Amino acid sequence: MSTPIVSIVIPCYNHGAFVTAAVGSCLRQRDADIHVVIVDDGSDDGSTPRTCLALESDAVTVVRQDNRGLPAARNRGALEAQRHRADYLVFLDADDWIEPTFVRDLYDAIIGAGDDVSHAYCQERLVELGTGVWRVPEWDPLTLMVTNLHPVTALVRRDRFEAVGGFDESMTDGYEDWDFWLKFVERGWRGVRVREPLFVWRRHSHDTMVMQVIHNHEALYRRIMENHCELFAQRQTDLLIRSNMMLRRFDVNWIDETGEPIPLRALRRAPEEYEQMVAVRLHHLVHRLVRLMPAPLGRLCERAIIAVRNAAPSPRRMLPDDLPTDRLHSV
Repeated sequence: MSTPIVSIVIPCYNHGAFVTAAVGSCLRQRDADIHVVIVDDGSDDGSTPRTCLALESDAVTVVRQDNRGLPAARNRGALEAQRHRADYLVFLDADDWIEPTFVRDLYDAIIGAGDDVSHAYCQERLVELGTGVWRVPEWDPLTLMVTNLHPVTALVRRDRFEAVGGFDESMTDGYEDWDFWLKFVERGWRGVRVREPLFVWRRHSHDTMVMQVIHNHEALYRRIMENHCELFAQRQTDLLIRSNMMLRRFDVNWIDETGEPIPLRALRRAPEEYEQMVAVRLHHLVHRLVRLMPAPLGRLCERAIIAVRNAAPSPRRMLPDDLPTDRLHSV
């Protein structure tokens, strides 16, 4: 059984509280030759640079640079991977982690799948303020032109990464991973899916880059179309049909003068949904109040809220395999 040589790149900006756990999950990978590259992207909180340097070892390299954003930090880490002669790359955010068989299971999915395979990806489990599992779909280039299909944390062939020039470093506002996968589509390459939640996304705050991206979705999607204008021009008819059929399939193309789908609005106004909407409003109110508290007290209250929520039975609580609502930007 061959052993994959993998560099795991962890960009880190002021996430010293989490990066140790992220690195630990990398070093616990089974049946793989792992080297970790932490890229301290100009952290300025006074503690993160020290935390990163304390993790340096034979298996962990720490690189510090001025703050240049997430895509540039990932590219810098991938460049460092050349020194370690890694055949594969993994990009892991500093506040997330991977399960012990992540690399091995994704590597096994790639081996024998064909030379047109650029990477393997898996399902995503959400923890803390997020719940559930994002059951990522099978690779489909046309659907990928409509919406992103899976997280950035995947096992990527390094030669394919280098062939497309890595991440677009100007896309610092988000969707740089979606843009990256489309570069593979343009080359005729594809991803393979592993149907196990081997990547864990830790949502530890209500003010995340994910939420900011949702607000800027239209501008960012336009940017993606501009970056891949030939691909979109070649597939425009199929893309329009696919988009329309997705609306039809989910019964959201019947709209009125408000521009809102009528069945969706009716569902929101249904009596059984009304109480849930009140609960949602109360939930946000409580968390707004918590954010106004001093940081130590606020963190203590958040932990208490999470503990109560996890302990209390709720018929509305999301099942583990349900679609997580806080990842709708990727769906």
